[in-house]
Amino acid sequence: MSETVYNSQPVLARPGRFLAEAAHDLRRSLPVASTLFASNLQARYRRAWLGPLWLLLPTVGTTLVWIYVQSRGIVSIAPTAVPYPVHVLAGMVLWQVFVDALNAPLQQLASGRQMITRSRVPHEALILAGMLEVLLNCAVRLIVLAGVLLAFRTPVHAAVLLAPFGILALACLGLALGLLAAPAGMLYDDVSRAIALVTTFWFFLTPVLYRTPPRGLVRFNPVTPLLDTTRAWLTTGPAASGFAAVTGVTLAALFLAWLFHRLARPHVVARLG
Repeated sequence: MSETVYNSQPVLARPGRFLAEAAHDLRRSLPVASTLFASNLQARYRRAWLGPLWLLLPTVGTTLVWIYVQSRGIVSIAPTAVPYPVHVLAGMVLWQVFVDALNAPLQQLASGRQMITRSRVPHEALILAGMLEVLLNCAVRLIVLAGVLLAFRTPVHAAVLLAPFGILALACLGLALGLLAAPAGMLYDDVSRAIALVTTFWFFLTPVLYRTPPRGLVRFNPVTPLLDTTRAWLTTGPAASGFAAVTGVTLAALFLAWLFHRLARPHVVARLG
């Protein structure tokens, strides 16, 4: 049986071969990812009494807390274009897409540590399985959001058909950053703790709970135009500015992050082995 051998020879000495192998592994990963996705899904909720409700409880719980805070005037929040519960819940659903995608590479590779060090399963299969979970989780939360839109009689515009593109852009941005962090995260637990700390502060610098201010750090946040535009497509219709530019940069960053991960993979596997 053939085996994969990692050595110290620079892989970029033959860039054409490097890119061809990367593309081959990506194609080979698709059927494997679907199998891993189904297996992970069964294992995740096998011993959970509430099952898929755990997908909703954190998002809905945070939304209810901020609705209470806003209704009591504890924190002054400027009026939003749609009812505040709709604004917050839509923001929370989209923010969770970004955070789930950011954490997916490291979580999937860490849980499949034995698999990637002892078998020929490409890393991309594990990461794609994680991204399928991210999209499934988002779909479940969107069903709840649809119910809230109906409850508040929020008009649905034709622009809602563009919302999947915004969701994919948020997922790609999170995935790009997650791929960059995954090699170090496989070797040092500090990285996962740092990600949790950074995303806590990042949450309050993202217009999830409030409208985007005309100036300040929030406008330099790459998540801001993606989240604002996608939320607008889901609720009010007109999109925010900056979506196309950030999406283009995100796709380029995702490609480079994937290549970086492949460059780091032999060193990570050697250290883990």
